[in-house]
Amino acid sequence: MDEPKNKGGRPKAEIDLSVVERLAGIDCTEPEIAAVLGIGYATWKRHKKADSELSEAVVRGREIGKMSLRRLQWETAQGGNPAMQIWLGKQRLGQSDKQRIEQHQVEQLVIVTDRANKRTNGSVHESSEVSGTGSGEKIRKDVPRTH
Repeated sequence: MDEPKNKGGRPKAEIDLSVVERLAGIDCTEPEIAAVLGIGYATWKRHKKADSELSEAVVRGREIGKMSLRRLQWETAQGGNPAMQIWLGKQRLGQSDKQRIEQHQVEQLVIVTDRANKRTNGSVHESSEVSGTGSGEKIRKDVPRTH
């Protein structure tokens, strides 16, 4: 009869730090980690706030996951994958794809359309006046233009 008295409520959740570290290593979110552990997210946050080892396990797992991904990227690049080599060059060496685009403003082209449509042989034509030099080519006024 020396058993401790049951205070009621749920028993304290047991959290396996190695599981937390592995889940953080594959970039699981904290709500996902809580779900895998079988606890609610509010419980997860309460435990994380109270136990610094839990927070450290998450950080450690995330860093190990980044290191594993980086190792795989290096292996892929060393295996001759040009896309990975280019990506790593951009990330690590500051390389970039730069395209220089030049745009020159020429004289503004103004097209004035007479909205009075004329029917000829069943087709609709609009008469237009054009001012400005545009690209320097002559503009045909006999071609119908849509705006």
